[in-house]
Amino acid sequence: MLQSGETTTIQIDSLSQFVTELLSTIESSHSSNGSTVVTLTGDLGAGKTTLVQALARELGVTEVVTSPTFVVMKVYETEHQTFTRLVHIDAYRIEDVSELVPLRLNEMLATPNTLMCIEWAERILIALPEQTHGLTLAAVNEITRTITYEKR
Repeated sequence: MLQSGETTTIQIDSLSQFVTELLSTIESSHSSNGSTVVTLTGDLGAGKTTLVQALARELGVTEVVTSPTFVVMKVYETEHQTFTRLVHIDAYRIEDVSELVPLRLNEMLATPNTLMCIEWAERILIALPEQTHGLTLAAVNEITRTITYEKR
């Protein structure tokens, strides 16, 4: 289980071990009242999409997971018992939270058994629930990242 404030240094090729621990951590605090939100922050190229791809594999997503930068949001069905849907949002291009209305973000947030991963979440924090799982990624070099976990 990850502890709030914990920073992990990992090699990109061993990301699956971190994702397994992350999934265990977020699953333990999962509520059946709505989505579980994971916010991802970090510079361009820090590995936010790569982490979501590894998480999707762990959840049993069979589709190819790509960055939703231009479409803003993608939804995937999973094979996981707790999280049967993965919602991947890239808020980089969102300039105002009113742009989230066509995405029906509030409806998505209220959907049980949904894991919502939001890249560039700092751009839309005001629209997100108070309780989230936050990941801050930073590149150490081409193959090494630090990931700081915060439960908010």
